[in-house]
Amino acid sequence: MAASSTAVVELGFAEPPESPLIAENFPSKIGGRPAWLNPEHILLAEQVRCEVCCKPMILLVQLYTPEDYPPEAFHRTIYVFCCKNGSCHKISWRKSFKVFRSQLPKNNIYWQENESSLDSTTKKKSPAKQCIVCGLLGSKMCGKCNQVNYCSKEHQIEHWTSGQHKIHCNTISTTSIIEEHNNHCRKLVLFPEYEIVTEQEGKDQEEEEDYGERDGDNNSSNSKALVPVGDEVYENTGVDVDKAFLKFQKRIEPYPEQIIRYNRIEYESEKNPEPLWVSDIDKPTVQDINPCPHCGQERTLEFQILSTLLNYLEIDHLQQSSLDWGTLFIYSCKYNCHVENMYYINEILWRQNFSDDGLNWKRNLK
Repeated sequence: MAASSTAVVELGFAEPPESPLIAENFPSKIGGRPAWLNPEHILLAEQVRCEVCCKPMILLVQLYTPEDYPPEAFHRTIYVFCCKNGSCHKISWRKSFKVFRSQLPKNNIYWQENESSLDSTTKKKSPAKQCIVCGLLGSKMCGKCNQVNYCSKEHQIEHWTSGQHKIHCNTISTTSIIEEHNNHCRKLVLFPEYEIVTEQEGKDQEEEEDYGERDGDNNSSNSKALVPVGDEVYENTGVDVDKAFLKFQKRIEPYPEQIIRYNRIEYESEKNPEPLWVSDIDKPTVQDINPCPHCGQERTLEFQILSTLLNYLEIDHLQQSSLDWGTLFIYSCKYNCHVENMYYINEILWRQNFSDDGLNWKRNLK
């Protein structure tokens, strides 16, 4: 990509998939079962257990984010896992999310543009057995039929009941009925699946925003922002204002359905865009974002997940224990370091909630 004078952000939007989001198409998506970049080596339930309730987390988002450097990151995917139980997040959100980076070089034994390019001595590996429910490594098997794999006791019990395996086990059933019951079970356990499509944020966005702030009186009547932006906001109300929230809601106004903001563009002549904070509080410190433990380099912001994604997760927001956040920031190794025989590298997630001032603004305007 050619360098531009303004740092731009790639925006992600959720759309119903037009075709199955299978691994060989390197999808970016919300929910469903993971589409594993490395089909031979996939995550164990023990690696993604919530550290509060100890149940396996489920896929929230995966983004296919290939890089030119190093060569081992030619194919690259970030997986974000999340505990579905909002109560766990209220106890400790740090223990209720996990982020993993997986990558492969261009020449690998799994994905080739031309199968004939594989060395004649190299055999394509068989994919790992997956949990019938969530897609994690199916390290366990039904002891009666020895036909169905599970990642954990929790998902085996769920599949036995809601997946109707107690009916199908060791019996002859039609494939369509079995798959219908499997999908019903997955719907209860997993987040709904959507494809993430991208669009570049307007390059002149920042200039327009600056102009709008200078000429707030002329633009406020036409704005779809939650609150007016400008000096008048302080004069007309007795409520404290979270400046970061005002900047946030003004910035997302032209693209209100965005769910992802991808920041790591890496132009040679410019810095990457700054995080779009939703509040003036709860920002991470240097100590919160540790350097990569494998190469010692800093972890930088790669992308952020907005609260608009919650609208696609079929969450009952009226429940006090429902899943909630202001925004989620994903920090990863700046140099995409390659670690021999390590297929998934932990990265860092930081959650920021809306401040009380920002929430009060939204409540007062309803």
